[in-house]
Amino acid sequence: MLFKTLVVTSLIGSGIAAPGMIFNCADNMQDVCNNMCWGAYCTKPSFGATLKYDRYGGTGKRDSDIGKARQRSAGCLPRPNRCSTDGGNPRAGENCDEYPFASTSDADKGGQVTKCVISRHNSRQGRIIQQYYGSSCNSQPCTFIIGFGNPAAAGVQYCQAYSNPHGKCINNQIAKIYKNGAPDVRPTTKKRSELEPVAQSALFRMSSGMEVLLPIDTLLNTTFVHPTARNSTMKAWVEDNDEDEDHIDWMFVEDFVATKLD
Repeated sequence: MLFKTLVVTSLIGSGIAAPGMIFNCADNMQDVCNNMCWGAYCTKPSFGATLKYDRYGGTGKRDSDIGKARQRSAGCLPRPNRCSTDGGNPRAGENCDEYPFASTSDADKGGQVTKCVISRHNSRQGRIIQQYYGSSCNSQPCTFIIGFGNPAAAGVQYCQAYSNPHGKCINNQIAKIYKNGAPDVRPTTKKRSELEPVAQSALFRMSSGMEVLLPIDTLLNTTFVHPTARNSTMKAWVEDNDEDEDHIDWMFVEDFVATKLD
């Protein structure tokens, strides 16, 4: 039986050290992964992929004063915002996605990045995050690492920026990524070794076979979890009929780092 390592030591002191969580960027999350990866690897200063969930500043509510202040700082409040049709967005059915999340203390640093994303994708991301907090953090403050699964999937551009930020961080998509009220700029950094330490990542293969971007110093056999629908039939029905993502209940399956690929 393989010895399995849980990332704990460096994360203690910021609440529970929870197992890292892998987003499958190929599973109706391409645009939200683009925003998260831009925030992790492209923007300056980079936010990296280690975040601190603090229950919206201890309030437990996204619509609390702290939650609203973080969303306002990002540019997603007030509504209508730039992603609303009433705010000038010509594409209907999009929401304002922010990174770092308003549920984390990292949002208090300011300079969050935002992207107008498909509403269903934004809802899926939000539901996964909230259920992860309940399942892996026991709804208490915790520090966790985000992994980006299938970072080379069709429609995913900025998750490749970990190794070539200047070449991949080109803010040229129809829905541009914004920071501080304006489109964010392309970094001059050309090599992974020149990235800030928090942004240095590498590609790994998990025991499940999924390829995932993780912090460059991640140890083999480290435990992560990835969200899997409890009812795959329900998930397919939601996707086929454009139904509410709240119908999908997610469980978090353990996965282990098997091989470093680069």
